[in-house]
Formats: sequence, C-alpha cells, structure tokens
Amino acid sequence: MTRQDTATWAPPAERPERQAGRIVFWMLVGLAFAALATSVAIPVVTIQPYVEQSTSMQNTLAPGDRLFALPGGSVRRGDVIIFREPARVSKTRALVVKRVIGLPGDHVACCDSRGRITVDGRALDETYLYPGDPPSRIRFSATVGKGQVWVMGDHRNISVDSRKWGAIPASSIVGRVLFVAHGSSIAALRTPQAFVADGLAPRDTRLGFYLRLALLAVASIAVLLVLAIVGITRFVIRRRRGRRAPPSRGAQPSPGAEPPAPLEPMWGVYRGLPDPPDGPALPS
Repeated sequence: MTRQDTATWAPPAERPERQAGRIVFWMLVGLAFAALATSVAIPVVTIQPYVEQSTSMQNTLAPGDRLFALPGGSVRRGDVIIFREPARVSKTRALVVKRVIGLPGDHVACCDSRGRITVDGRALDETYLYPGDPPSRIRFSATVGKGQVWVMGDHRNISVDSRKWGAIPASSIVGRVLFVAHGSSIAALRTPQAFVADGLAPRDTRLGFYLRLALLAVASIAVLLVLAIVGITRFVIRRRRGRRAPPSRGAQPSPGAEPPAPLEPMWGVYRGLPDPPDGPALPS
C-alpha cells in the first residue's frame, strides 16, 4: 500500500439507528406542532368574542366582562345567549344577553305559592339570581310559540326581557355563551342545577370538547419543550464529539508532538493521520 493510501481517512457512514432516531424525533416534532395548531385553531375559528355592557345579568355577568360565544346550534333551558333585540323594540337590533327560561311549547308562569317561576308546572330554584332580587315582581303566564324562546335577565329588578317583549324569535339568537373572562380569571358557563334538578335540561357536558382541546394544547407545549431540550442536548454532544474527531487530510501535527499510531484498517483503508512530509512511510 502506498503512502497516499495509508494517509487516506474516510469518515464512517451514519449508523442506521441514528438515522431512525432522527426520523422519529422530527416526526414527534411535527405531530406536536400539528396538535398545538389544531387545538388553537378550532376555538379561534368557532368561538366569537363579545363584551358585556349591561348590568341586567349580574352577578353572572358584569359590565366589562369578555364573553366567548359559540355561534349557531341549539340552545337549552338555562343557557346564557346573545341575541338581537326584537325589531319592534329597537330599530338598531342591538345585541342583548339573557338567560333562556322556556323553549317552544313550554308554559312559563310566575309565580307559585313560594314566589318561584314555573316551567310546565315545575318550579325553579334560581340560585343564580342577583342577591336580594325576587324571581319576578311582574306576574305573567305565557305559552312559548313555535320557533321562539322565553328569556330573562339574572338581575330581575332591572332587566327588560320577555316579561315586556314576550317570547323572542329563536332566529335572532347570535350565539351561546361558553366562557366568561372577568379580569384575569375565566369561568365556564354550564346549565344551572335548577334546570337539571327539575328534569328541564340534561347535565351539561358540552364544554368537554373545548376542555379536551385545552389539555391537548398544554400537552403539545410540554412535548415540544421536552423535544427541544433533547435536541439541544444531542446537538451539543455531537459538536463535542466532532471536535475530538481526527483532523482532515493534510493537517500537520504541532511541533514536537508524536504522530499518532495508525488504527486498524476499516472499510478498506487505514484510519489515522498522515505522516509529516519528511517522516517515514508506513509499511504497505
């Protein structure tokens, strides 16, 4: 073997397991980014923000609260909805927030012997009312027509609602409020127990989808952080190993340093450094 052959050094090919590890790593990164993007995009696309300006829904909602509503879909008794004020009341069709008390076909009345509002004869224990407010100071009895809903505010003493307007068209509903942001806190609005206890509405599990999206977003961020730490650690380790690798062909040893001994041949060539130009040739 000639001097040139003994001085030739060929880097080893990347191991298959390292290649597989890289593929798995970047697949996990892609999946985590996709999950995070999905968990953020769905609420952004499907939920509309509003700001409460009235006091008619206190203490459930306060002026300045940010409301996040889901447009369209069916509503249940007890839902807090955003709708356009009836045209016969306001030509501007302003947006209003109230609570659904009765659905089409319901008989809504006030009051029973204990002063409670009844829906199809079942009395409501409305714990969500503004403190000190009675269920209603106005007596009424009405059957909700087809395609209509009966709405009332939680601050009954000052709320203008179906007691004055009558039932409103369901087509005027803009959305159902899911979440309320008050300052730095966010609360989910579920069906009040008053309606669930009387069998007027099922237990509310509709928010589960969005809660799962929130958990998915948190999990995706955690996975991305772990992958970032792993990736940075591997990069640093590989750079340190690269600095300890044999120099490229033609590099000269420092003065006075002994030339390293050649290694065993691998891949058909010797792995080692070339001798100085005036040094002895390795045996072929």
